[in-house]
Amino acid sequence: MEDLGSPSGLRPLGAEDWRSFRLQFPVTEELTYLNHAAVSPLPLRAIGNVARYLDELSRRGAASYPAFPFRIIDRARELAALLINTAPERIFIVRSTTQGIGIAATGIPMRPGDNVVLVEREFPANIRPWLPLRRRGVEVRMVPQREGRVLLDDLAAAADDRTAAISVSFVQFLSGFRVDVGAVSEICRRHDALCVVDAIQGLGAFPLDVEALGVDFLSADAHKWLLGPEGVGIGYAAPRALERIEPVLEGWFGAEEPFDFFNVEQPLKQTAARYEEGAYNVAGLHGMVGSLEVILEAGVERIARRILTLTDRLCEGLRRIGWSVQSPREVEDERSGIVLCGREGADAQALRARLERERIVVSVRGGGLRIAPHGYNTPEEIDRIVEVLGE
Repeated sequence: MEDLGSPSGLRPLGAEDWRSFRLQFPVTEELTYLNHAAVSPLPLRAIGNVARYLDELSRRGAASYPAFPFRIIDRARELAALLINTAPERIFIVRSTTQGIGIAATGIPMRPGDNVVLVEREFPANIRPWLPLRRRGVEVRMVPQREGRVLLDDLAAAADDRTAAISVSFVQFLSGFRVDVGAVSEICRRHDALCVVDAIQGLGAFPLDVEALGVDFLSADAHKWLLGPEGVGIGYAAPRALERIEPVLEGWFGAEEPFDFFNVEQPLKQTAARYEEGAYNVAGLHGMVGSLEVILEAGVERIARRILTLTDRLCEGLRRIGWSVQSPREVEDERSGIVLCGREGADAQALRARLERERIVVSVRGGGLRIAPHGYNTPEEIDRIVEVLGE
């Protein structure tokens, strides 16, 4: 698909203007925040948007409805479409990654004997929604991770002509392995299966062109690498998905004319908005729009290069002080913003508490430390965590 261009109102940063990007994050005044694979701090643009919405709501209530919330919904679709290089009509709003994956899991037509292919040890948001299919006689096939990597050969071996979908995470939440989504899509096409992507651990940090890669369906909450609030996110449905996935739960906003209240027999929208149910998290949408603007102004490709530079520096420092890096880092296209690391005999929880005393924030996952910098972090902050761990 051709480049859709930049929507009005974005202010692209200069070639190396990371300082402007960093100034959006008040968290930097108090903490070295390296925990974006968990919950990200909000940028000032998001905070300002939410504050203005709350002020409007407190002073005017619904006097400006429905135009007031619908403007921000349209803006969210516009920015999300630009982020993943698609058309706004293929974007829908979700409350969580799980909700979006659940729409696919419950809406893809399947019969007893059909199957779906998943990956072991992924975050439950991309596993739990599929498990109830077993009660309908659908087989849930689990592909192993091998030293934190998802091998395409394993996915290909698990799929057959009864496979309805392969659902994978763009980036593995534990190891940080970045999946070759385009290659997964090719496997799906060989069996006429849908390619479903849980994108939460990579969207906003790395480019994901859904049209070029052949993604059929995507879901991602905003509160990690998209730098947005919790409880709001984006979904994507390609024409193949729109044709096949029927919403099990129909809501009034999914109808063609939602304000024609008594026409309950009217059809659903022909766009991806058919998956939207009822009242929106309008405050969250205002915040997410601010965050998307900040990311798009910085440029996802530039953010990705910055994150890889920081995580490469981190891995070099960790190895220098005798730590092991458990995230796959040999191949550049498999690297992400997540670095899982440890040291033999070390207590990860105690180390996390030690870092907190130094005002450095990370997570403990899988018995190790999970360190996840974003584009506004600095090389000095990376050196600081290595220094503290080296002590």
